[in-house]
Amino acid sequence: MTDFVRAIPVHWNDCDPARIVFHAHYFRWMDEGFHELARARGAGFDVLAASDPAFRGSPLVSVRCDFRAPAEYGDTIEHCIAAPDFGAGRSFRVRHAFRRGGTLLAEGEQIRIWGLARPDGTGLQAVPVPPDIMARLRG
Repeated sequence: MTDFVRAIPVHWNDCDPARIVFHAHYFRWMDEGFHELARARGAGFDVLAASDPAFRGSPLVSVRCDFRAPAEYGDTIEHCIAAPDFGAGRSFRVRHAFRRGGTLLAEGEQIRIWGLARPDGTGLQAVPVPPDIMARLRG
């Protein structure tokens, strides 16, 4: 499953009063991880926005995380991200796993859309991911 890996040091402010990582940080780390994967593969949102003025991002439409074991202050977490799974529609799935050594701490997934500005300027619309962007994100 792993196509992109990054290390996350657990800081004191990542922890709750029980001295374990507060659950919301995993959701933030998944979002940051997806953006790091995109940037590393030449599809950073700053680059895409500069090349296509209609590009508005890749908003989440669904996210989940299942927690298996706690992480604590001082740990270093290995964040493993799978290359996006593009279906036939306008959404795609990104899977995440968080590990400390051989221990699975959490696993989650995001469902994202590819967003462009609507021609009438009233917000954004989901469109199919361009094939060249799919290829970059897959690595």
